[in-house]
Amino acid sequence: HYDMAVVEAFRQAQVTWVVLAGYDRIVSASFIQAFLGRILNIHPSLLPAYGGKGMVGLKVHAAVLAAGETESGCTVHSVTEGVDEGPILGQA
Repeated sequence: HYDMAVVEAFRQAQVTWVVLAGYDRIVSASFIQAFLGRILNIHPSLLPAYGGKGMVGLKVHAAVLAAGETESGCTVHSVTEGVDEGPILGQA
């Protein structure tokens, strides 16, 4: 399983925090449990708008434009098992 191979590599490298910046992949529950409370995600929208499964990269920006939004931004949030549902730490 890919995520567990990454977890093992991170453990060997003594990684303590994980930042998902441009990581267009949903991490598994086992990955989240391995770094629970120590995973941050940078999402390219003002969550909760345009978040969730399938809302990655250019798809987010296309959805924002298609909706005729006049403002967009990014969100930094803690990663939980709910996709893009973790506590929001900051938005700009």
